[in-house]
Amino acid sequence: MVMIHPLWDAPALVLEENLILCDIHLGIEYEMYTKGIRMGSLTGRIRERINTLLTDEVTRIIFLGDVKHNIPRTSWREEVEIPDFLSFNREIIIIKGNHDGGIESLVDVEVRKEMEIHGITLTHGHRALDEESIPSMLVVGHSHPAIEFQDELGSSMKEKCWVFGHTVKGTRVIIMPAFNPIITGMSLNRDLKIPGVLFSQNLLDKKRCDVFLLDGTYLGTLDSL
Repeated sequence: MVMIHPLWDAPALVLEENLILCDIHLGIEYEMYTKGIRMGSLTGRIRERINTLLTDEVTRIIFLGDVKHNIPRTSWREEVEIPDFLSFNREIIIIKGNHDGGIESLVDVEVRKEMEIHGITLTHGHRALDEESIPSMLVVGHSHPAIEFQDELGSSMKEKCWVFGHTVKGTRVIIMPAFNPIITGMSLNRDLKIPGVLFSQNLLDKKRCDVFLLDGTYLGTLDSL
């Protein structure tokens, strides 16, 4: 039986000997700067967090898209920081996301559009799917799933979440939260339009999709949010 499970309290997934992370968005600080928000580099902080997740059993890290952030150009910060960021003492594979244009010129690791491990298909989640041949199990990112909470005084906050469930074809699916610490995500219970092919093509069976916070708290099914 294939072992696949999230690391609770971390937006990361373990599939056998693989650590899977998505939506790192290195270089997002440059976009914040152009909007008048100044912050230090997040790259070191993100790398340290990943290192805490690297057990002896993990032999490979798979980045499930959007390692970099800026498009269509690549910022100077990405050019400088991404090569060093990927220097983990593990095999590295990047599954290309919509923000990863030109990443091949920055890295010396394998870059793919998607990959399959023990019958589980890993893809970023932005490319169209053939509705007649959806993989038997699909793991995606891109949607940055989150839940918005509001108290009795009207104050609101968002928390990252996981979606585990099924497509309308009955196949299994996992939607991963963003790993970048400043990207909370899109509110599944508030935002009218959620990015990602599973949402845009109406491929989710919302009555059979369960939502969990990072700490494992169960929030209900997608259709009940």
